[in-house]
Amino acid sequence: MKIASIGSGNMGGTLGKRWAAHGHQVMFGSRDPQSDKMRTLLQEAGTNAQARTVQEAAAFGEVILLAVLPSDVERVLEEAGDLRNKILINCTNRFDGKSADMEVQRLAQNARIVRAYHTLPWEVLANPQYGTGNATAFLSGDDAEAKEIVARLSRDIGLDPVDVGDSASMEKIEAAIGTLWSILSPQFGRDYGLRILRRGMDNPVLSGS
Repeated sequence: MKIASIGSGNMGGTLGKRWAAHGHQVMFGSRDPQSDKMRTLLQEAGTNAQARTVQEAAAFGEVILLAVLPSDVERVLEEAGDLRNKILINCTNRFDGKSADMEVQRLAQNARIVRAYHTLPWEVLANPQYGTGNATAFLSGDDAEAKEIVARLSRDIGLDPVDVGDSASMEKIEAAIGTLWSILSPQFGRDYGLRILRRGMDNPVLSGS
């Protein structure tokens, strides 16, 4: 699958490298595609990755990962232009009490938006395996097909995707994880994961499904 990562920092760089390693074609969108930082990232990502401008990456991607700072969201979505029929994975976070979900829904032109990965530290995205289990990635959105595609991309890189429904449900998940984070991160640091255990399902770790 053709994936554009708008953002090449810890989140965008980590996810882009992992998808490229799994065989997906990845294009990083950057204000400076020729920078030393980007050259280093491309060396780490391998032959399935390349770098272009934000506009070129958005045109390239069937799936677009939005992984930028809150201050850059409006600018990069304006540069991206019309995203009709493209899946936009919103993994941005705001820390000012405003909704990153609502902002992206307002600004992204005609995109099929899935909220995902923003509840996970990049360290967990880099290695979601914990013994015989793997970390859960919560997904939300109104487009069932788009969520299933993001779920498959999540499984590709070793995550356990769980569809929580719509934006209102995701807000409750975010609040719960924020509470857990404040309690657990002083003890475990950033590199710990959550796993939702449920009965009557194949083990995705073993089946790869």
